[in-house]
Amino acid sequence: MAELIWLVPLLPLLGVVINTLLGLNDLRLSRANAHHDHGHDHGHGHGDAHHGHGDNPTAKRSGLIASVMVGLGFVLTVATLIELLGMPAKTTLGENNRWFDVTYWNWMAFGDLEVPFGFLIDQLSVTMMLLVTGVGTLIHLYAVGYMSHDERPTRFFVYLNLFIVAMLMLVMGNNFVMLFLGWEGVGLCSFLLIGFWFEQRDPPWASVKAFVTNRVGDFGLLMAMFAIWALARKPDGTFLHSLVFREVLEQGTVFSLQQYSTFFMGTQYTAAGAIAFMLLLGVTGKSAQIPLFVWLPDAMAGPTPVSALIHAATMVTAGVYLMIRTHPIFELSPAVQSSVTFIGVATALVAASIALGQYDIKKVLAFSTVSQLGFMVAAVGMGAYVAAMFHLLTHGIFKALLFLGSGSVIHGFGNEQDMRKMGGLRKKMPVTFWTYIVGTMGLIGFPLVSGFWSKDEIIGHAFDHDHRTVGMLLILGAVLTSFYMGRQISMVFFGEQRDQHIHAHESSRWMTIPLAILAVLTLASGLINIVVLHPLTTWLEPIVEEEAAKFHLNIAAIVTILGLASFAAGFYLYNWAAKHKRIKPNQRDLLHHWGGDFYAILEEKWGFDALYNAVLVKPYKALASFFGKFFDVKIIDGIVNGTAELVGLSGRGLRTFQSGYVRSYALMFVIGVVIVLGFFALR
Repeated sequence: MAELIWLVPLLPLLGVVINTLLGLNDLRLSRANAHHDHGHDHGHGHGDAHHGHGDNPTAKRSGLIASVMVGLGFVLTVATLIELLGMPAKTTLGENNRWFDVTYWNWMAFGDLEVPFGFLIDQLSVTMMLLVTGVGTLIHLYAVGYMSHDERPTRFFVYLNLFIVAMLMLVMGNNFVMLFLGWEGVGLCSFLLIGFWFEQRDPPWASVKAFVTNRVGDFGLLMAMFAIWALARKPDGTFLHSLVFREVLEQGTVFSLQQYSTFFMGTQYTAAGAIAFMLLLGVTGKSAQIPLFVWLPDAMAGPTPVSALIHAATMVTAGVYLMIRTHPIFELSPAVQSSVTFIGVATALVAASIALGQYDIKKVLAFSTVSQLGFMVAAVGMGAYVAAMFHLLTHGIFKALLFLGSGSVIHGFGNEQDMRKMGGLRKKMPVTFWTYIVGTMGLIGFPLVSGFWSKDEIIGHAFDHDHRTVGMLLILGAVLTSFYMGRQISMVFFGEQRDQHIHAHESSRWMTIPLAILAVLTLASGLINIVVLHPLTTWLEPIVEEEAAKFHLNIAAIVTILGLASFAAGFYLYNWAAKHKRIKPNQRDLLHHWGGDFYAILEEKWGFDALYNAVLVKPYKALASFFGKFFDVKIIDGIVNGTAELVGLSGRGLRTFQSGYVRSYALMFVIGVVIVLGFFALR
């Protein structure tokens, strides 16, 4: 498969090309038809399909093309996995390590730096490829039904396929530049997909917010790359001048980054620590951690398949992948590792608490995603790389299920997202309800479901390795998670429908079949690293050099009991509230009456948006306004317009000398001769 691995990203890229050409042809035909129908009754020229009321025939065509291309990529990835399992042991990257590195050409050359275009396929990258292509295929199929009424389904599937290409480049690239190419590519696709419904008010602003916020983190990653290129040395002491992973992450090369250090206020700071910190800045942007997490909840303005694919299953996990890939650099700086853990725990708690105050069904899941990413980041900070990867995989599956389930609810409930208007939908959407319950079981860590194993492995590692405070705080995060999911299940699926004007119905099979498959995967994916066997640990051990985690029945029991009790509390509290008419559209939450100002803080997301708006956005807009109105108009335009005015004035002045009289020209000639002679006489 090594010689065919390039097909995995090429196939979805081919889908981009095919759908783009078909879309351009559709546009040409529609313009020709519009021209032909000009002057006739336009009421018959615009079908409901183009206004969101009927099926758009291009949705199925474009969606199937896009889905097949990603699905074929998944098949090739599975074949690659089988080949890796059958490869003999290699020792270049560690004991019993199976990998292959394929370089196709030297992509760029700057002085001593050569950047190859190639792929590193090892245990870590192929695991990520399985998630991207496998879950990606199901989300593409779901999107065929979800986007069936949209005006521009072809464009949507072009963007969705392009995202898959970028994400595959990110996880398959054999060097930092390839990773950065994919890193920026998924950021661009996220911008395009969040703002896909640009006619509406919120999506364009949300896409800009996501794009700008991520650029802050991307700056950190870029600076880390420059520092690695400039400072890394080979074991013999010569400069490496390479950004290829296998060369940079070799033990001798990584240790060379410790040679550069300085003391400040009695503390030693090394180049390795600075690089790790800059990488962490990139992670906080892409994986939505404090302080750069504010973009992800607003990204819910995009179509729901986007939320599932980009903002739950794949793109937001890129930061976690980056830290696991570069973990030798982080391990050289315990201070940065502690910072990683702190940021992860803080994000897990803050985001989980904010989810308690949300009414939008997708916003609850968005903050849940931020919180669960905090669990993964905290795990990496503690050195629990396998646990982080395990939770990344299980979360990618059950959170994709939950997002797609929320999309099914929205699709079948008149595009309404406010949970206060819902209720009783389990009777009208049975498939969506039961699959949503399975996804919830995964998220809250219901016994034997995937999240039970992966989340408890992170918490168990914390108690095992002297991080008791971290473990207890993560348990608190898990308890909050269970409560807000109990609240959501009760408000959406139980009681009576509160907005009777909406006719709720189950979604099409295009949407429910992927939900059912993801539900089965949610129930089964805990086997990926089941206790005793630890297959994922064995698989990733050559990359992360980590021993199998111990399973602590007492910790798992405590977390499970607290989680189920919290879920029951949230469920029955809001069930009681619904029966007593305490939940009404546009009415503040029940907890607001008890929590008062504190709950209002949760509703306002701890004031992060208000703070950034006051400290960053408003001053930036004021500065931009100053430069636009004063500097640009007065200075730049003043110079341009002033130059034109000066030339015009000079022309008008010289025109007075063009009288047409010979005596005037003779006089000017004499004056000129006198000036020239005077000049030479005075030299």
